[in-house]
Amino acid sequence: MSLLFESIRIENGKFENLVYHEQRMKRSLKALFGVDEPFDLEADLLHVPVPDESIYKCRLIYDDERRQLELEEYRPRIVKSLKIVEHDKINYEFKYTDRKTLNHLFSLREQCDDVLIVKRGLVTDTSYANVAFRKGKEWFTPWQPLLKGTMRQQLLEYDKIHEEEITLRDIQDFEAVKIFNAMLRFDSEEIAIQNIVR
Repeated sequence: MSLLFESIRIENGKFENLVYHEQRMKRSLKALFGVDEPFDLEADLLHVPVPDESIYKCRLIYDDERRQLELEEYRPRIVKSLKIVEHDKINYEFKYTDRKTLNHLFSLREQCDDVLIVKRGLVTDTSYANVAFRKGKEWFTPWQPLLKGTMRQQLLEYDKIHEEEITLRDIQDFEAVKIFNAMLRFDSEEIAIQNIVR
């Protein structure tokens, strides 16, 4: 079985959204390994030296027996266009380090910056981030993404986005889309719907 990982944002020397990362880790460990032992992610990371300036990505690789940390300065991808790709059997319920299928789909982006993955007629995610579509002032995220991201969970809890079934045909009914994940905040630039191509 592939190892799992969490990508945790570090800004001004502080780990962000640890509650949500810890919740997902606990769910994954229980579902995949039957491990139901409590741990405190914030306490575990307390003594990890992190830079005080700039934004860093902490990659926490783990399974039921081991944990490994990697730190690197964060440089966001520039995404202004999305290529629609369809894959009816893709499954990425858990955040595995094995991303072969996602990487293959990303390779099909042609002239676009990333892909928008459609599974059985329903919009899911890009190759590395959740999505939300804007209609007026409201934002809607697919109710069944490939991966339930930590930032997605936080935005849902704060009522900033709403879950909705979004089909391939529904895309044209929206005005814009945003991509977001644990590293890329929701205040990122919108992508025009016209920049989502078949």
